Amino acid sequence: MTCWNVLGLPPDADSRTIKRTYAALLKQTRPDDDPEGFQRLREAYEAALEWHQGLQEADEVVIETRGNTLDEQYQAAMADGSALHVEIHLLLRDIENDLSPDETRWAFATFNWLTAWQRLELPGELIEKLERKHRAALQQPLRQALEQKDEAAFLAAYAARSACPWVNNHPHAEWFNQWLARLLAQSHYWSSAVFEAVCTGQNWHGGADHDCPAGDWAVLLRRQQAPAFMARQRVMASEPPFSPQQRAARLLLAPMSLGQRRAFAQRLDEHDWKACQTLSADIYAEHVAEAEAMPGGTVYFWQGWDTAMDTWPWIVALFLSCLVGVLVNADPLVGNVVPTLGYGMLWAVGAVIGAGLAWQVWRPLAHQYRVLDEQLSARLPRALSPTHLPLLPIRDLVPGLILAAALGYAFGPFASLTLVVALAAIGMAKRPFMDHHTPWTTRHPRWSALGMVLFFVCGVGLYVGLVLLDNQHLVTRNQGLQQWTERLCSRMPRSAPECQAPATHAQWYGQEARQ
Repeated sequence: MTCWNVLGLPPDADSRTIKRTYAALLKQTRPDDDPEGFQRLREAYEAALEWHQGLQEADEVVIETRGNTLDEQYQAAMADGSALHVEIHLLLRDIENDLSPDETRWAFATFNWLTAWQRLELPGELIEKLERKHRAALQQPLRQALEQKDEAAFLAAYAARSACPWVNNHPHAEWFNQWLARLLAQSHYWSSAVFEAVCTGQNWHGGADHDCPAGDWAVLLRRQQAPAFMARQRVMASEPPFSPQQRAARLLLAPMSLGQRRAFAQRLDEHDWKACQTLSADIYAEHVAEAEAMPGGTVYFWQGWDTAMDTWPWIVALFLSCLVGVLVNADPLVGNVVPTLGYGMLWAVGAVIGAGLAWQVWRPLAHQYRVLDEQLSARLPRALSPTHLPLLPIRDLVPGLILAAALGYAFGPFASLTLVVALAAIGMAKRPFMDHHTPWTTRHPRWSALGMVLFFVCGVGLYVGLVLLDNQHLVTRNQGLQQWTERLCSRMPRSAPECQAPATHAQWYGQEARQ
């Protein structure tokens, strides 16, 4: 333990600070209570004052010999026994950036600073400050060059490390090697020339005994192979989506609009989403520039699409088709609107449940013929698709035609026509909204809840209005089916003009309706 540790002061403290600190510590360390502690504090105090006095004498020696080289000053100090103090004086000047680059190089070469051959008498606090300063000076140009994406500046700064021979000694060599590997692995910018130059300078190679940390080496190799990886993924994105990997590449990298990506995502299954998750993780970790160019500036722009159920257009179209079908085929609706619509709603619920169960069976079956489906889709005219992408015949058109035929058989052609028109109208209406990107982290479930509440309120209001409309046409107990033949014509001849059909208003409604 040095005197500076005992006093809690840095080695460059002046005499006034040393005396004040000693006086304050004396109040805590009494000679009677702790004689050993008092003796240790006294010796540290005297050693600190002596040290400070030696620094002042070293300053005087340097001042007296001003104009000479540092080497001459140091030789003079060695002659009069003040070499240690002169060295510490220069150490402080270097920490305070008071030495020129040439003087710094001379001091490192002469005193062997930051090596195993430096003086053991040098204060540890000053050595730590010196180490932090020169490590930061070595790091700054390298980090700045990568941030500015300046390959030439990085190579020049890396070559300039030869002016710092201390970095080749233990433990600084191990520190620089690990820091450099981490810098390249975490940098957004990547240059193959930079990586190859560092591999040569740091003895990083493909063998099992290279000096690069194992974890960072795997990352660096992937980043070095990144151009070939991205080129391969772009080729897969341009190919027909016959495999999960090809479909994942198309969703992320194909030149499609956001709406086309949404439409394409509705055709993916769980295997496709796993491939998409894997590819997204690779791009996010190794290809930052590619990720930033994607919608929303993130490779995870599709977050939430894998669990979204975009079946509401079919549900709405089925309900409208069933309602139109029962309304067209119903008897006169005067006073009978609500029962007729209720009948249509029951049919619609059954149709939705049946279609949903059939879709759960048909979707995985159709996915097995995805290759053929894509080939057939390329031959269809684009006018058949109201969405962003051409329809798949096996997956989309066949179940749609079967459903339309079933509705036509049950309710007539108007129901089938309503289904087609409703789906086309919803597809056209959805197009503008599918081109807007909303990050999944900013979506608010309360808006969905509010929409459900509004839908329920509107439904209740519509029902009440229809009930009131029906009630206006209901027959009261005093209306209709009056026994006018018994009441008015029971005692009159059958041929009487007053008793001929059709009945008059007075005969039909009777006298009670007027009271």
